Amino acid sequence: MKELNFFSDYLAKRYGRKLYRIPLDLALGCPNREGGFGAGCAFCAEDGSRARHLSRHLDLAGQVAAGVEFARCRYGAEPPYIAYFQAFTSTFAPAEKLRRLYREALAAADFKVVIIGTRPDALPEPVLDLLSELAREYELWIELGVQSSHDRTLELIRRGHDFAATVKAANQLAERGINAACHVIAGLPGESAEDFFRTAERIAALPFRAVKLHQLLTLKKTPLASPEFPVKPQPLNEYEYMEQAAEFLHRLPDDWLVMRLIAEADPETILAPRWWMSKGQFLKLFREKFNSGGGGMFTGVATADGSPTLYHPGFRQHFHSLAGAATESLRKFTEPAALAERLKRGPVRLLDVGFGLGANAAAAVRCAQESRGELEILTLELDPRVLEASAKLYAAGSVEARLIGALRRDGYYAENGIRVTLLTGDARQSVRQLDGPFDVIFQDGFSPDCNPELWSYDFVRELARRLAPGGVLTSYCSAFPFRGALLRSGLQVGESVPFGRKRGGTVAAFDPALLPVPLPEKERGIICRSTAGVCYRDPSLTGTRETLFARRERLVRRLRNRGVPKWFKA
Repeated sequence: MKELNFFSDYLAKRYGRKLYRIPLDLALGCPNREGGFGAGCAFCAEDGSRARHLSRHLDLAGQVAAGVEFARCRYGAEPPYIAYFQAFTSTFAPAEKLRRLYREALAAADFKVVIIGTRPDALPEPVLDLLSELAREYELWIELGVQSSHDRTLELIRRGHDFAATVKAANQLAERGINAACHVIAGLPGESAEDFFRTAERIAALPFRAVKLHQLLTLKKTPLASPEFPVKPQPLNEYEYMEQAAEFLHRLPDDWLVMRLIAEADPETILAPRWWMSKGQFLKLFREKFNSGGGGMFTGVATADGSPTLYHPGFRQHFHSLAGAATESLRKFTEPAALAERLKRGPVRLLDVGFGLGANAAAAVRCAQESRGELEILTLELDPRVLEASAKLYAAGSVEARLIGALRRDGYYAENGIRVTLLTGDARQSVRQLDGPFDVIFQDGFSPDCNPELWSYDFVRELARRLAPGGVLTSYCSAFPFRGALLRSGLQVGESVPFGRKRGGTVAAFDPALLPVPLPEKERGIICRSTAGVCYRDPSLTGTRETLFARRERLVRRLRNRGVPKWFKA
């Protein structure tokens, strides 16, 4: 598939206007559920995907009326409509009963299109004959629950059929000239991305005309959410799913339609994944990524204050707070360091650990320009590809654009008493090459739970050794192990004003008078009198994150055995 062809756009073009779905529940249950309505597939909710505005007591005419009113009030919808038999398995009954139910529902409004959700193993010959009958009167689409092409996965998720059933059903529908769409889920337990892509290749060989694709949701009160489920799902965040979904669709035929790209459920029922993007944000970004053929390793995102950030797939985090990248640089770095005041008193030497998109360095440069002070910045960055991705995000002529352009081209930036020098590679090794003292240190690595290498006691001690007696270290991070490392390195620790999260950032200095807000006693107690404040250790400054995690876990276990509590309570 080279271009995205959405089902809704196809219908709008064919019928001259957007058609809205009216979800309907035939109350038939599912052949894969105990007693029709009991436990079924591992991921399936108790309501069998019934639309939220429907209630079981409504008859079909009442459901149609409620659905039409809901669509009218929310979307301004007018007839004709799509009849969407979605809940449970909408072919799980004898053909005569289905004929009566379908006819009753379809007579209640002006429907041009009918979509029936079902399973590959719930299409006996009499039902197929009935569907052929409907297809002569309406534009009929059968939404076939495939989920995966791997029998081991289907067995694990308690699907109740194998992939051979999908092959048979798809061919039977095609023989009768009935449109069929396949429903597939990304991120199923035990499946890799390559397994998912293999499913794309297998269904591409079948006579489907559309795909309904979405991420796996782990919902409350489902077998998948149970601690006893044999394989713990690994939820896909927005960017991981975006990458996989784009690759999946690229492997499908060009003339297929896309019925859906994102799963939705009541937020109160979702355990994982918890996405920050809205549906509209996701679809906008997905279109851009799909049309660009991927867009590289990093994905650009606009934050709440209008400034950009990037998403790092390796660390599974954004480089900045989504509350505002530029604002975070001010609130968590330059302002707590009192950089403007320092520059007015004389030259300032600054160590920037984690250049990233250059937001912190650019904020410091602006501060020096406004103060007309002298500023030297040594900035450290592990991956030069970040600068390449960042260069596309800023307007030409901006401080960020000039700074990134110079660093990419020459490795340094110089302008009116301001000099910025870039050192690439592992910051743990780069720091050892630097001579202090530094008046200000910005500590801005990815968070300790994914990048402990830059928050260990051993690395923090190296930073402390290079901090001037009247200097200050600032960071967005408030993690207990990090603050514990600062205290153990002989620094006094305080907080900056919260931004983007409930807790404030961290400010550390040898002189407690330089701290905007001292560390609360309860916080100090947690760090010093419980295992929550145990530092990461990296004596050689070469350890992997796995090594650092394992070493801390062993230390915590020993301390717990000695009676040190997991958490300190005042």
